[in-house]
Amino acid sequence: MLLLILFLFGLIIRLLLIPLPGFKFDIDAWSAWAIRLSNFDFCHFYNKEFFSDYTPGYLYILSFLGFLKNLLILPDNIFYFLLKMPAIISELIIGLLIYKEIRKYISKKWVILAFVLILFNPALIFNSSIWGQIDSVLTLLLLITIILLKRNSFIFCSIFFGLALLVKPQAIALIPVFILFLIKNPKFSNLLKITIPGFLIIFILSFPFFPNQTLINLFQHVLNTANEYSSTSVNAYNLWGIVGFWISDSQLWNNLSYQAWGYILLAGYWIILGYLFLKNRLSLFAVAALATMGFFFLPTRVHERYLYPAIIFLILTAANLRSKLLLILTTVLSLLHFLNLYYVYIYYNEIYLQLPKVLYNQIIYNFLDSSGKNLSLISTMIFIFITIVIIKNNAKTSEN
Repeated sequence: MLLLILFLFGLIIRLLLIPLPGFKFDIDAWSAWAIRLSNFDFCHFYNKEFFSDYTPGYLYILSFLGFLKNLLILPDNIFYFLLKMPAIISELIIGLLIYKEIRKYISKKWVILAFVLILFNPALIFNSSIWGQIDSVLTLLLLITIILLKRNSFIFCSIFFGLALLVKPQAIALIPVFILFLIKNPKFSNLLKITIPGFLIIFILSFPFFPNQTLINLFQHVLNTANEYSSTSVNAYNLWGIVGFWISDSQLWNNLSYQAWGYILLAGYWIILGYLFLKNRLSLFAVAALATMGFFFLPTRVHERYLYPAIIFLILTAANLRSKLLLILTTVLSLLHFLNLYYVYIYYNEIYLQLPKVLYNQIIYNFLDSSGKNLSLISTMIFIFITIVIIKNNAKTSEN
């Protein structure tokens, strides 16, 4: 009964917030793409005259929404409601999935706490119900992927990871997890089961959009999109936010570009994680949390929203480890993430695009506008603390 009440309350909050203006660039793109794809003419979708920087995965959902709009002759306000629903539904499923996953071996108190932190997390709610982004769709697929990997269900794990990559290429954050898992479980059959189904699903779903040289054209599309944001930090409160936002990552420091330094830091981070994972000092959920968190904080060209999957995996890991400290740090990081989203949302919607000031608070915005580097520093320090806490707690768990 408590679970049902919490679930319904979380749903009601999200539904009440839907009418608020979404992030205009994204919502306008969803709407235009959905209408354009409503006749399922996928092979002509990508062209130089029409802006489209997403991979095919989520376009299937948008094509269905566009089809519904035409079939039911839906007015724009109802269609606007529909465009936000996939993210909201995915977010609620994430909460239920984590509840189902951990209730078997964790006390009811920790299970309910994790459920509450997902359903009533301001950053998550803002992302899906107000902004209208689909990071929850990606995260749901990544969560299912790790759960299936943990259960040694390799074929379905590969399929869901292939879907995640097609929805958002940021799913590559988990590729090192698969590499480490295969090193730890070195069977050729495991390699085939983990790789081939994922490649097949990527090829099958990409073929209608890229009927010629499918995988090559898909890779080129991803590469072109990545090169559109060749900056240190794309408004993200991470390590490179300390340097500054929208600074070219081709600039040199000690004869290496910022981008190269980002890769070096990420590689060094993974060497540490890899050693600990192979020594059984990190669980699969913990390494997934650290993987998605490291992907946000260390490389360049990262957007503010890329922290979403890490928040989910951190909540799951905190509950798994029964760590109050990790839970507190994750909560603080979530609040910083919320401020990061709020700043970017206001900058583009209320300031840059000069739309009606629905959520705009001058004092809060001015503080965020002048404190980006400091908030990035605080956020990065929390990232370091969280990494240490997870490593120490997993070490104690393995010793016990």
